[in-house]
Amino acid sequence: MVRTATKQKRTFWQTLRLIHQKNIRTKLYPFLIQNTIKMVITLGLIVVAILALNQYFDLGSVLRNFIQNHSTGSVLSIFLVSESVLGWIPPDFFIAWAQQFDLKFLYLAILATISYIGGINAYFIGVYLNKFPKIKYWIEEKNKENFKLIRKWGGFVIIFAALFPLPYATTSTAAGMLRYPFKQFLLFGLTRYLRFLIYALVIFGAISKIG
Repeated sequence: MVRTATKQKRTFWQTLRLIHQKNIRTKLYPFLIQNTIKMVITLGLIVVAILALNQYFDLGSVLRNFIQNHSTGSVLSIFLVSESVLGWIPPDFFIAWAQQFDLKFLYLAILATISYIGGINAYFIGVYLNKFPKIKYWIEEKNKENFKLIRKWGGFVIIFAALFPLPYATTSTAAGMLRYPFKQFLLFGLTRYLRFLIYALVIFGAISKIG
């Protein structure tokens, strides 16, 4: 019994060491640092853009008018479509939209959930596209980097796409096309909630300064 427990413990640490060595060999850590810097820069640019644009437009009024002219259901539906297909509208716009509600963090949670569901939709779109070899080949050619990263680092890339300025919907579609384990995809995709919280704290703070 003692020998078995020792062997299991040794195997666990050996596994961690092998993962660490692989990460060093494949340059995962520089990639993480690079994207962390990109996230910080992106957040900084968002704050600067909000403050600068407010010098020429009353952004608070613009957002309030947008809410009055568009139903909540239609905005959330547009966001779901965007997060399911290529992520063609930046989530930051919708986070700014949520700030105008009294229950802004509730709407933020709804947005994060929609984004999470959108990633799942994108995953299954990728699975379905495997039935069409020509389309599959075209998408892989257009998104070589995403496919290369998932093959190289697997779940780390899903976490990066969920957290950092990487195309989450595109990465999710690529994961589906590569048949990445769905349960692991669901688990790693939960970091999407953290991404929305981090960005919201910055965006809400910037908008509160403009009144």
